[in-house]
Amino acid sequence: MSGPHFHLECRGCGSVVEPGTVDYRCAACGDEYVVRYVAGRAPLGAAPAAGMWRFAERLPLADLAHAVSLGEGDTPLVELPAGPLGVASVRVKCEHLNPTGSFKDRIASVALSIARERGLAGCVGTSSGNGGAAAAAYAAAAGLTCALFALADTAEQKLLQIRALRASVHLVTGLGHDAAATDAAARTIAGIAAETGLMPMLTGGRFSPEAMEGAATIAYEILDRAPGTTVVYAPVGGGGLVSAIGRGFANAAGAPGTGGRGPRVVGVQPAGCPTLRAALDGDLGGLTGPCETGVSGLQVAILFDGRGAVEAVRGSGGHLTEVTDEQIHAAQRALAGAGLLVEPAGATAYAGALADAAAGRLGPDDRVVLVATGAGYKDSAALARLADGPPPRRITADQIREAIAHAAS
Repeated sequence: MSGPHFHLECRGCGSVVEPGTVDYRCAACGDEYVVRYVAGRAPLGAAPAAGMWRFAERLPLADLAHAVSLGEGDTPLVELPAGPLGVASVRVKCEHLNPTGSFKDRIASVALSIARERGLAGCVGTSSGNGGAAAAAYAAAAGLTCALFALADTAEQKLLQIRALRASVHLVTGLGHDAAATDAAARTIAGIAAETGLMPMLTGGRFSPEAMEGAATIAYEILDRAPGTTVVYAPVGGGGLVSAIGRGFANAAGAPGTGGRGPRVVGVQPAGCPTLRAALDGDLGGLTGPCETGVSGLQVAILFDGRGAVEAVRGSGGHLTEVTDEQIHAAQRALAGAGLLVEPAGATAYAGALADAAAGRLGPDDRVVLVATGAGYKDSAALARLADGPPPRRITADQIREAIAHAAS
């Protein structure tokens, strides 16, 4: 068949736009777009056998020759003891093992591939750290520019990662913590991107619907590698991850192992930033007070993908679970004890599953997947909290035997 294998469809009026624009506001009614795929058509070029781009028929790139890849995707599913949750199985989807240490690499790969295919000069976006690092890396790989506007209290380690990758970065007062300031910054960036021909790297469907399709590949991989999964836990910051995972399961409905319906999607959010709770009640306006969580990456006072997140949770029969920062830190410590070193945001899904187990929301037949979103090395303050024992002792060579005996006792 000829013609593109996808198009953009307005949520509000249903109007259809063919690929090519990076102005993601519907010209007819001003609403947001979603990506729709055309059955029976495939992108040009042979899809690779491994990695995220093996799902090219469900990614918005016309020609795979333009794909910008650093090896993202096909992250492992690591088994955890099921006893603490009282379920049949628990697996961690290790998104922290992507090239720059987070699931945002999937989004950046699609964003910069589109930028290269359409002849754009580069990308521009907001970031609490991980998205910026991903955008910077993939822009560098594509030979394109990258301008980022980050939270004023972005973790220093994440800023260093962005700067090392040679992106331009500015710290914006109020971004992330204040709903009005966050929304204003995102709208300004999206508008400038559309005017000047830059790819918006704003990780939510409202501003970057095509790029966010990269995160949907997490769902495809779960169905492929763990088809019996009944419930998936994912953290909520701007809502883009939960929305994309839910959309991925919906796109694959009817695939083998789904029973015609994908797993339940559970959004887990810090209690100090209850934006999804409000959205489920019909309020997409964001926080009216300050954002009170200290979890880097989840300090987003307004959802960038509120409608999509609500659809993902409700449409899958899932729910919202809120947890405290202390519960998140405890889950991070538990994962470290199992050999998985993730940042607090990366442990939030496990904190939610533990809370649900205690509340009786999980059953003995459930097969659980936890999405671990970011690597532990990205947040040095959180690492220091985990490494709370005595500092290394300086010894001489003849004290090694004594030290080994002490460690083994």
